[in-house]
Amino acid sequence: MDVIDTLLNRNSHARLTEPGPDEEALSLILRAAARAPDHGRLRPWRFVVVLGERRAVLGQCFAQCLTINGISDPARLEKAANAPLRAPLIIAGLVHAVPHDKISREEQGHAVAAALHGAQLAAESLGFGCIWRTGGYATDPLVIEALGGAPGDQVVGFLYLGTREGPSKLLPDEPLEAVTHYF
Repeated sequence: MDVIDTLLNRNSHARLTEPGPDEEALSLILRAAARAPDHGRLRPWRFVVVLGERRAVLGQCFAQCLTINGISDPARLEKAANAPLRAPLIIAGLVHAVPHDKISREEQGHAVAAALHGAQLAAESLGFGCIWRTGGYATDPLVIEALGGAPGDQVVGFLYLGTREGPSKLLPDEPLEAVTHYF
């Protein structure tokens, strides 16, 4: 798929199955992510790859976060525990802000978002489905620590990757006039 086709046809896909990206494809995806715009070349991103049995461990971490926050509904705990099992591979993109006089944490977070979008586009171009998820787990200190993040780090997104199961939803073309004006 060429770049314009990938950009114009990218679409989140929630139903993902095996196979996920192999080692070679994952390397390409991560290399594409690392090419994101990054003011000052601070490299504020940390990518954590979660696959195999480690997905269940992450799910238990998600469930533990709910329990710590007073949620005991078995259905919600089970849903949290099973969330990482919805795809064969997850890439968690964390912002690991670097102190800098001119480049804010917020701008560094934007760089991580751009990196994750690059990973998503690379996965799409390689034929994999992908969906970007966040939610309360993205800022939970227990999740950050479990992923190997430092205090102050934050998950910008969890990219779930795998082979598409079922048809993709149709995305209508948005009229540019609704979101564009000229200064």
